[in-house]
Amino acid sequence: MPAHPLDGTTICALSTPPGRGGVAVVRVSGPNAWKVVDGLCQGRLAKCPPGKAALRTLHDGDTLLDEALILPFKGPVSFTGEDVVECHIHGSPFIVQRLMECLIDAGCRPALPGEFTQRAFLHGKRDLAQAEAIGDLIDADHAGAHRLALQQLGGGFSREIGEFREALIEYTALMELELDFGEEDVEFADRDGYRQHVTSLLDRIAQLLDGFSTGRAIAEGVPVAILGAPNRGKSTLLNALLKEDRAIVSNTPGTTRDTLEEMLTLDGIRFRFIDTAGLRDTSDDIEAEGIRRAWIKAASARFILYLIDARDIQDDAGRRAAEQEIQSAAMTQQKAADELDEPAGTFIAVINKTDLAPAPEGWCPKGADEVLTISAEERVGLGSLEQRLGRDYRSALAEDRILVTNLRHREALQRTREALQRALDGLNAGLSGDLLAVDHKEALEQLGRITGVVTPDDLLGHIFGNFCIGK
Repeated sequence: MPAHPLDGTTICALSTPPGRGGVAVVRVSGPNAWKVVDGLCQGRLAKCPPGKAALRTLHDGDTLLDEALILPFKGPVSFTGEDVVECHIHGSPFIVQRLMECLIDAGCRPALPGEFTQRAFLHGKRDLAQAEAIGDLIDADHAGAHRLALQQLGGGFSREIGEFREALIEYTALMELELDFGEEDVEFADRDGYRQHVTSLLDRIAQLLDGFSTGRAIAEGVPVAILGAPNRGKSTLLNALLKEDRAIVSNTPGTTRDTLEEMLTLDGIRFRFIDTAGLRDTSDDIEAEGIRRAWIKAASARFILYLIDARDIQDDAGRRAAEQEIQSAAMTQQKAADELDEPAGTFIAVINKTDLAPAPEGWCPKGADEVLTISAEERVGLGSLEQRLGRDYRSALAEDRILVTNLRHREALQRTREALQRALDGLNAGLSGDLLAVDHKEALEQLGRITGVVTPDDLLGHIFGNFCIGK
């Protein structure tokens, strides 16, 4: 059975990646952290001032183990809120392994995944949303994800959730007070003010939920589906964006039978470009399965790049046929998104092969949100396409908006909204304060789960179990 983070033990772990390197950091936290490391320093740590690095030798019994930079902290002024000692040693796997063995022999136990951060949360150094942001910051592998993780770590989202709870607690207390004076038939809570407050709160929660798709896309990579009939240049476009040949290009229709995903970072925003099978009626079972998968990808994509061959729209008949095709594709994509309860992505008609024929000026087919012209073969117009894809996401980051990225947070906000809507409906229906208080308590619990005011043990185990050991 896993140990409890606050069981009074002192924990230790390697906090840098394993393997050979210039420096490795072994972290120790708990009531005996100073005492244990002091023993390895042969009594030369005790007089070190907290927060100041000191050069000391570490000993394995009477044998010199390493010369290390020791950085001690006294709780509660530390990351975990406990006494902490960091041992910055030479990055030899042998030295790391032997130091860990010495620490365990001296009474430490190996830390569990995420246990240092969990102790920081349990000691009030970070709330739960900020603790999760630490994990997101470690996992961030592009500028957009890094920016979002830092924003949440800064506490802006947590402060807003705290303000939500404080106002609800006040109204809940007033309504419960009414129960104590039920026979006098008095009302302590201003119903009109309450109605305005809950309505305002619902609007703000709706804004946070609306921003989830944007925040999630930035954190995980903005999905962009490349669709269109066979031989429109979908694979050529993907290769041109990646600046290398990753997708097979052929004049034979139906060459692409499955989806192909590739990552590309543009001006700090990560994109997931998805090349799909050509859309057409077919009796080939394998090709039909590829087309079905193409629509599944389109359902959750934030952008649909629907390719049109410029040679096919040189006359009115060709443009009418293309418009009908685009309208049908846009409707299919919208239906697929609705089935997944996802917001439909921006549908962009991309007129390709303009090196072979000019794009008609001012043509904007119904069904498309926007029109762009390119030549994937000649790599013309790709800069404008890339700028368009990144525009909204760069703006969202530049505005420093609070963007929800965590699925757990979204679910808690959704349940909060449902509870508050029930309370508002009950108020309008003339329900008594005790019944309204039930929904208020549900909203308070859901908000509390976000920041950790309400923390079931299974929730903490799930969150911190996904962290790396040593953090």
